[in-house]
Amino acid sequence: MSLKRNTTWNLLGSGLPLLAAAALIPYCLRELGNESFGVLTLIWALIGYFSLFDFGVGRALTFSVSKLNKALGNEKEMHATINAGLLLTTLTGLAGMLIFLAIAQPLTHTWLKISTTLQADAQLAFQIAAIGIIPTTLNSGLRGAMEGLDRFDASNLNKIFLGFCMFVLPALSISLHGNALWPIATYLVSSRIMTVIIGMLQLRKHFHGRRAAKTTFEESMAKTKGLFSYGAWLTVSSVISPLMVFGDRFFVSSLTGAAQLSSYAIPQEMLFRVLLIPTAICGALLPLYSSVHNSETLRIEYKKNYKRLGIIMLGICVLTACFMYPVLYLWISKEFAQQSLPIAVIFIVGIFINSLALMPYTLLHALGKPKITAQFHVAEFFVYIAVLYVLTTHFGLVGAAVSWVFRVTLDFVLLHFAARREMHIAKDDTEINRLNV
Repeated sequence: MSLKRNTTWNLLGSGLPLLAAAALIPYCLRELGNESFGVLTLIWALIGYFSLFDFGVGRALTFSVSKLNKALGNEKEMHATINAGLLLTTLTGLAGMLIFLAIAQPLTHTWLKISTTLQADAQLAFQIAAIGIIPTTLNSGLRGAMEGLDRFDASNLNKIFLGFCMFVLPALSISLHGNALWPIATYLVSSRIMTVIIGMLQLRKHFHGRRAAKTTFEESMAKTKGLFSYGAWLTVSSVISPLMVFGDRFFVSSLTGAAQLSSYAIPQEMLFRVLLIPTAICGALLPLYSSVHNSETLRIEYKKNYKRLGIIMLGICVLTACFMYPVLYLWISKEFAQQSLPIAVIFIVGIFINSLALMPYTLLHALGKPKITAQFHVAEFFVYIAVLYVLTTHFGLVGAAVSWVFRVTLDFVLLHFAARREMHIAKDDTEINRLNV
């Protein structure tokens, strides 16, 4: 397992689509207008980021498959694990689809303060996007299995394709169909379905053909329970965490109106891409940490990578803050840059803090402790909603951005001290086991 190679693939998977975003977001904003583009950002959130409905199974697959991949003779068990994971992601994606189909009408007509002329188009677009939750969760499961198998290249090639589709397809739809939103949603969902087909072909030897070991229904159900055992608390995190990261757009829209959402969502969308760097590093570290059985080695690796991540992200965030205004000025307009700069600077502070929090978050999952992160997210959620409501009501978009920074700071503090505690426990357990030998 090569940490450098896997991190590089993760960076490419998240970074290359930024080229399409930089080129095409100004065109989409200009053609759609502020309100329709604001709704498009919600569709992106629903299709692109609401893999929360995989209920932690994707990450559980990475954890389980990486352990099985280290030893020979586990083909049958790995086959059962991957099949169980894909079944779970299909079922949870179906549940997510039904939920969003049910709320599409009140979402567009009441909750989000969308203008009357846009409501019918937005509702149909949300309904189509809801269908995309199923391939989104399946893609999450397939990605988790690939990364557990150390196939970061295949996983990220798929991610690059989806990332380009996220921005190329809306521009293509606008050029072909005008500024209607429902064709955009249709194109985006179609790209998700295509990627599922590609992913199934990439992993076909693990559940099809002569090389795949056959498993009984009982064995598959046992693996399903095993994934749920690890993913039960991940389920909580996978539902709440994305809501706290991207769900604020829906909340902000309901308080300020969809017409103002672009000034908040565009810098958020752009700056959250900076998190691709710590996400890429930590994504490669999860299977590595999961396979380390010596507590002292794990502690050394953790501290080394924690320090390295902090230095890298401090430099990147400082440079981003320095160039934020001219980038927005040249990319969108002078007026947009002036309006969005305070929001962007606040987000940059939060990006640095949130990037540091990813390291203890990854370690806790590698130690098989998703319960801890889930409990933190539950507590943070209720605090965050209260703070978000108060600050957004009184200070508008700036207040919403400050609320997010408050939430990630609280998350970082909790995760940091929890990881330190678990490392000490792991070290003590190792000493006890050594003395008893």
